[in-house]
Amino acid sequence: MIFQKKKGQFGYLKKAPVIQGLFTLVLMLLPAGLFLIGFFTTHGYKNLFTVVAVVGMLPAAKGIVTLIMYFRAEKYSCPEELHDKIKKYEGKKAFIGYDYYLTSYSVNYPIPAAAVGKQSLIGLCWDSKTDLNAAESHIKEYLKKNEISGITVKIFDSEEKFLGRIASLADSEDEPTENEQRAFALLASLSL
Repeated sequence: MIFQKKKGQFGYLKKAPVIQGLFTLVLMLLPAGLFLIGFFTTHGYKNLFTVVAVVGMLPAAKGIVTLIMYFRAEKYSCPEELHDKIKKYEGKKAFIGYDYYLTSYSVNYPIPAAAVGKQSLIGLCWDSKTDLNAAESHIKEYLKKNEISGITVKIFDSEEKFLGRIASLADSEDEPTENEQRAFALLASLSL
């Protein structure tokens, strides 16, 4: 969608519900307009316009579900204070991303900030309801499914420990590997 921040950029979870809401509204207005055109031109609802309008509501329904998920995830957006502490490490040897909300069939894992470097994928999750070991296992499972090996996964619940680890990743002398790039891209693809 146009004007939307990309997954992993700071502020993504704040802007995404607005854009998704506008997109969903358009998806709802198109079938409604088709239905009304059919109703007023044929003076009834038993016509092809009604069939097309009903089928046209399927993408709108999917948009509504996505919008609800964004509203649930928005509260886990990376705070400005944390972003200010992390942004000094951006552009160095580690890949840094923000506003991840990993989804699975049964549980969702909010990760406001994450980084990949030195063959490690680290994340921060201070939500007390989130099982950090399950979040790590979820990411490891998808790394394995995508044939990305040699990457260790650690999710921190302490901001200080996370910032200490991200500082060591950013100060690496080694260039990022292809596996690290793929792991960072996978993190975005797993996120809402």
